[in-house]
Formats: sequence, C-alpha cells, structure tokens
Amino acid sequence: MKALRSQMNPHFIFNSLNSIKYYIIQNETALASKYLSLFSKLIRKILANSQTDYIKLSEEIETIELYLEMEKLRFGEKLEYFIDVDKRIDSEMILIPTMLIQPYIENAIWYGIMHKYTNGKLHFSIK
Repeated sequence: MKALRSQMNPHFIFNSLNSIKYYIIQNETALASKYLSLFSKLIRKILANSQTDYIKLSEEIETIELYLEMEKLRFGEKLEYFIDVDKRIDSEMILIPTMLIQPYIENAIWYGIMHKYTNGKLHFSIK
C-alpha cells in the first residue's frame, strides 16, 4: 500500500471507486465492469512497476493508456486524447524513472480539462 500511495494520487483512487459505484447505482453493469477491469490492470501495473527504479518507456506508455482510458470513461466526450510516439524511438530500449510521465498527464486533466465548460483535448507526444 505504501508503494501504491507513493505512486498514485489518492484523489484518483477515490474518484475511480466513486465512478464504479456510480455505474453500479445507475445499473450500468457493463461500464462498471469495464472500469473495474481497467482500474485493476492499472493498480497491478503500478504495483509491479513500483518494485524497480526504472521501467521501459513502453511500460510507462501502457500505464498512461490505461489511465487515459479510465478517464475517458469518466469524462466521456469532455475528454479527447491522442498519444503519438515518434517511430524512430525504440520504447522497449529506453529506460525512464517509474511513473515519470503519468503525474503530468493527471495534472493536465485535473487542472486543464476537468473544470472547463467545453471539451478538452490532451495530446501526448514523445519525440
């Protein structure tokens, strides 16, 4: 739990659980199941990644994709995102510190998109 807490914003965990609860209350069991599945995959990845100081860039990208899928379910059309990785980058060979990028993505959504009255776009690019 200590490793999970240090790697993941507690607000995100509570928001995720509240989203699952909302889908259950609304009798949207397919969405609740999908969200819960994504959430459990993300938690597993974060716990596995927290065992090491560095991970492959590809692992961080997978973590970000899971996170963004969950946020897309939560925000719907209000969130549109794009992930671009330059084809010349071998993301299997590059090592980066664990959870280096995800907090920036989370902050972009939290401070840049969540409070907007219009839809938001997040473009994540690695070059």
